[in-house]
Amino acid sequence: MVTFISIRYLLAHARQSIICITGVAISVAMFIAMTAMMSGFTDKFIIETVESSGHITIHDEPRQSDTPILETHFPKSQGVLILKGPKPRDTVQKIKNPTGLMAELMHLPGVLAASPTVSGNAILTYGTKTATTTVIGVDPTRHLRVTTIGDDVTEGSFNRLQTTANGVILGWGLASLIGARLDDTILLSSPTGGSSIARVVGIFQTGVTPVDYSRAYMLLNDAQTLLDKKNVVNEIVLRTEDYTQARELAAQVEAVCGYKTESWQEANANFLKIFRIQQIITYIITGALMVVAAFGVLNILIMAVLERVSDIAILKSFGLSRNDITRIYLLQGLVIGLVGSVIGLVCGKLAVETLRRIPIQMEGLVKADGLLMSESRQNYIISFVASLVIVMIAAVYPARRAASFDPVEVIRGAR
Repeated sequence: MVTFISIRYLLAHARQSIICITGVAISVAMFIAMTAMMSGFTDKFIIETVESSGHITIHDEPRQSDTPILETHFPKSQGVLILKGPKPRDTVQKIKNPTGLMAELMHLPGVLAASPTVSGNAILTYGTKTATTTVIGVDPTRHLRVTTIGDDVTEGSFNRLQTTANGVILGWGLASLIGARLDDTILLSSPTGGSSIARVVGIFQTGVTPVDYSRAYMLLNDAQTLLDKKNVVNEIVLRTEDYTQARELAAQVEAVCGYKTESWQEANANFLKIFRIQQIITYIITGALMVVAAFGVLNILIMAVLERVSDIAILKSFGLSRNDITRIYLLQGLVIGLVGSVIGLVCGKLAVETLRRIPIQMEGLVKADGLLMSESRQNYIISFVASLVIVMIAAVYPARRAASFDPVEVIRGAR
């Protein structure tokens, strides 16, 4: 009986019901489309950065202590501490016994591969054009085990570093800045006075602008010569079984090796904070759309209650209880929420597929040939449940209002 009456009331106000369902569907579809767009951008940056740079990086320095040396010897916080004429030690920073350390780290659970690297700043010169870059010296065989940079090479080959004297692989953006192409000869100069005439044996494109515009790869020995770091390894890059657990594993690695160890999350903390803020803004906007749709449901159900005061009184006189009347209007809200949410899920899926196929050239933090859309089952579930809950909350007041009418007073004309 209650279900029949609820459906009958919805059909009697078909136009208003359709408007409510449309509002719910639009809010759900917008939630899915916007979260897919934000997630796609974030996932592209994270995956390309992680896979091209490694999951964990060990640096040739200890982690910065929270307590300066003067405060260690003079713990009184009220004193004025001044150090005159400091002279830094002239030492070469490097990772000691990198081969032995890598062998030890390979025994840690979760570590799949390790690669020694040496890095430093350099200036690229090609004709009259120059650009600054970070030169990374690698062992190609080992480095291709810890990163997927070899798959990002669009021209040439990463393995050509082993067969070409003074070979260099440039990022796509870096090559564009100086106008260099495959097999061109460029001049590399380091701040320490080293220089090298190198041949471009490859050009890579990860799609992440900070990487493509700043990195150049060389053979480990060639980079050590250029940077005046003979037999020096100042970084070790690790690949893990699960990159999402890199932060926890990095703490274990640091405890073993004693050097500053950064997970990809720590290295890209600033970008991750920006993405988190974007995600919060997306949820706020789409949540506001759902609230607006819920107010539409609230208004229409209130109007339906006021229009059917006499009907409610008659139903109560026939024996329906307050709970029955409440369930009638709650069921109407449930039907509107269910139908609107299901239609919204379908429309959201269609919107994601449509936006994914729009040919839009994007180049900012991430370079892509179209809108980056990343779907997840979680977003579909969240949008469905959230819209249903909000609509049901909106239906509570009209339902309680309808149940509060006294049939005797209504029939007497008091209401």
